[in-house]
Amino acid sequence: MCLLDKKMLVAQGQEGLGEDYHYTPTGKRDPFTPPFSTAAPETADSDEPKTPLQRFDLGQLKLVGVIWETDEPRALIEDSGGLGYIITRGTLIGSRGGIVKMIEPKRVVIEEYETDFFGKRQIQEKELRLVATESSQEQKKESK
Repeated sequence: MCLLDKKMLVAQGQEGLGEDYHYTPTGKRDPFTPPFSTAAPETADSDEPKTPLQRFDLGQLKLVGVIWETDEPRALIEDSGGLGYIITRGTLIGSRGGIVKMIEPKRVVIEEYETDFFGKRQIQEKELRLVATESSQEQKKESK
């Protein structure tokens, strides 16, 4: 910084804003959020530890079995690594805060919250359909 610039900073009362200035974003508005957004920012670090099913996106999970004829239906969900999880109605699932609403014989209905372009949170119903395994398809072909 040249001597003339320092004299102008001193004259303007901004002597400390020279080379030693560091920007700190704490307490400032995020420039990438809509200016008229009334929605509270979602906290990524909640106090609750996430379950293994909450770490996966719904696209990474598949429904492989349903136990239907009991008091409370259950379903078997498999992740991309091949691990299985038993879920019931009310189980938290998915990385977007989904919750299992219904378990039916061939599908599981999951309710998720999504934020649209205008910052509104809307409920989206998504479903996982039962996948047919190769062995069950082969048995059907052999019985024909």
